[in-house]
Amino acid sequence: MSMQNYSLNGLRMFEAAARHLSFTIAASELNVTQAAVSQQIRRLEEQLGVKLFLREKGGLSLSVSGLELAGSTGSALSTIRKSINRITNTDTEGALTISTLASFASRWLIPRLSGFQEKHPDIAIHVHTSGSKVDFSRDGIDAAIRFGTKEEPGLSAELIMKDSLCLVASAKIAKIIDDTRENLYLYPLIIDGSRLLDTNSIDITGLATKEAIELLKLDQMKLDLRIYDQSDSVVLAALAGQGVALTRLSLCVGELETGKLLPVCKFRLPLAFGHSLVCPQSRVNDPKLVAFKHWMLSEIDKHQHELSAR
Repeated sequence: MSMQNYSLNGLRMFEAAARHLSFTIAASELNVTQAAVSQQIRRLEEQLGVKLFLREKGGLSLSVSGLELAGSTGSALSTIRKSINRITNTDTEGALTISTLASFASRWLIPRLSGFQEKHPDIAIHVHTSGSKVDFSRDGIDAAIRFGTKEEPGLSAELIMKDSLCLVASAKIAKIIDDTRENLYLYPLIIDGSRLLDTNSIDITGLATKEAIELLKLDQMKLDLRIYDQSDSVVLAALAGQGVALTRLSLCVGELETGKLLPVCKFRLPLAFGHSLVCPQSRVNDPKLVAFKHWMLSEIDKHQHELSAR
């Protein structure tokens, strides 16, 4: 039998009755009479040719067929409700899944998330770390924070954080170098070897590193280069006093604010790309996403101001 022969209203009443194992409670939840619920379920059973409920002395229980249908209708109606909430922008609480690079998550986002949770206790943030392109319809991701992203059809990509390369080191090493670029040869130069590709498959990290070394007028043959495949490891190596790190400002801003790392040679190279908040166009005005975006912008503004004042 075609699906068009089954009443969605009947399935909705069945799902509620199956969830509560009570026609009375289901009727109260749906704001209808108990007789209406009973009639709809009886009609559904007749159409299917199976019993969905077992009516026993102790009350209702689901038959084997009822158990199977309850699982599928519960999941389907939940998905429909979530979609309607998103379309009508009424879903003001619940979970928000954000995808971003592991380095940005560990060095910037996660250390600050407690501030967001204090302001929005009804929104639970789930952080998904990946550098792969997100399929929003398949992966269950609400929004992604990506570096070097451009707008694509059906997607919104709003630049929310500019970034730059900088030189940082522990206080001991920074004091010895004393803003003298020749002294950079005294210590290993720790660089990011991860391949961070833009939408045109251009290696953003590699090109920026090459440009930085050229601007510093350093002889690469004389440098003791230490290459790390993970961006956050570059910062961790600098914290451990292993040398001078050439890294993105967004990954070490916390350590610069606390003085655990110090800027070296007053070097700063603004990058052509920044961090964008990417989501489907249909989700741009979602209250949870709007709240998250506003919080991120306030954090970015606050910490950039603190850095510029140093």
